[in-house]
Amino acid sequence: MKTREKPEGFVGQRLVVVPRPILAASIKNPLLQHLLPTDAGYYPTAKGHVCVRRKGCPEVIFIYCAKGNGWCEIAGRKHQISKNQLLVINAFTPHVYGADKNSPWTIHWFHAVGSNVSVYLDKLGVTEEKPVVPLGGDVQLFSLFEEVLESLEHGFTPTHLIYAAHSLTHLMGLILRHKDEFGYGETSVRERMANSIEFMKGHLREPLNIVTLAALVNLSRSHYSTSFRRVTGYAPLSYLNHLRMQRAVQLLNATELSIKEIGDQLGFSDQFYFSRAFRKVHNHSPSEHRRRYAS
Repeated sequence: MKTREKPEGFVGQRLVVVPRPILAASIKNPLLQHLLPTDAGYYPTAKGHVCVRRKGCPEVIFIYCAKGNGWCEIAGRKHQISKNQLLVINAFTPHVYGADKNSPWTIHWFHAVGSNVSVYLDKLGVTEEKPVVPLGGDVQLFSLFEEVLESLEHGFTPTHLIYAAHSLTHLMGLILRHKDEFGYGETSVRERMANSIEFMKGHLREPLNIVTLAALVNLSRSHYSTSFRRVTGYAPLSYLNHLRMQRAVQLLNATELSIKEIGDQLGFSDQFYFSRAFRKVHNHSPSEHRRRYAS
């Protein structure tokens, strides 16, 4: 049973529910069976919002707080939800949630089913004891929530649902990335790593090293290396090589520069060393890549 304290809704709210007969048929579609939004909505400044589900919900619930504050009770524990945090409630988990009385939340939300949902929950690390995930804010995050909602508002044909499902897959990927980036260290550290990456992109030709990169963001060598790996998943010099190889592909595909000239632009004074580095990443030489892919 579900009850609401404010059944008439909220000014500006949007809500879409996929009819359950359509949902039952759609989940058999190979393009929809892994991840499918079943409901989606947007509640701005949801004063008085309270939802009680004593037997839980058949789908997994995702609620992103874009502004204000809210709360949730699961298994006798109360959790506070603040701006830029995601609340995740597993299927069939009894719960109560609602908006803070003094600073009611604005939320983007969806329910989801599919064989990959449990994998996403595992990657997010959510449990009954820890249902709140800090994400940080991002215009792209808001845009993808909107895209999922809008695609369902347009209809429930297979085409509409496939678009909604793939938009949700994109959104989940972004949520996981934000979770990883936000979860490691304070905002200033993440900003320093972003600044370091921008510096790398602008200096691919230079012989950069850890000492130089760490000094540029005012961190010790060990702190910089650890923080960089946590935020990006790469060691700093491995990421630098990743950027160089990406740029190499662009130059091979879109210019007539020689292999030696491309290597020079990317900090490789030895053409053969550049070719070996490229082959290690792409499993073929720069010359072969150009024959295969250059337009």
